[in-house]
Amino acid sequence: MKSVLVVGSCLLLGFPVQAAPAQAQGAGKNQVQSAPVDIRSDRLTVHQKEQRAVFWGNVKTVQGDLEIRCDKLTVTYAGEKDGGSKAAGAKAGEVKQMVFTGSVSITQNNRRGHCEKAVYDRVAGRIVCTGNPWVVEGDNRIRGERIVYLLEEDEVRVTRPQAVIRFPEEDVKKGGLNK
Repeated sequence: MKSVLVVGSCLLLGFPVQAAPAQAQGAGKNQVQSAPVDIRSDRLTVHQKEQRAVFWGNVKTVQGDLEIRCDKLTVTYAGEKDGGSKAAGAKAGEVKQMVFTGSVSITQNNRRGHCEKAVYDRVAGRIVCTGNPWVVEGDNRIRGERIVYLLEEDEVRVTRPQAVIRFPEEDVKKGGLNK
């Protein structure tokens, strides 16, 4: 299997992908958003005029402790002609958005998730999952119509949730759930 690697501020076939430095991301952002983005895949097509690149086949993306795998990844980056989209918080060459499609699996620490489509807005620090999304953390499981990971807040929001939540046995015995 061939791999394509994009890390930090490397220049790959004229495709200037770089993670934004911590100060460009803003104070209070977690280390995931300020870490370099490492993308590996079987194939890559770069569309310079549209400021986007498409990674195909066995896509693996790692940024800090966040890992996302999928069949296809479309990366949109800020270009020179739009002034680097400074209003959107990205400088020229920086990744603005990543759209993962096809059997998307997301892992961060002890949290795992799965969906058919995930849109990662790096500037906003959120991942929106649709297409039968679910999340597992420890013994707890949740699924819904739409799941949003807020990376800065380390929070998961679910639309139309269905959940299985296990409470620690000591809380149940002490009546901690009725307080």
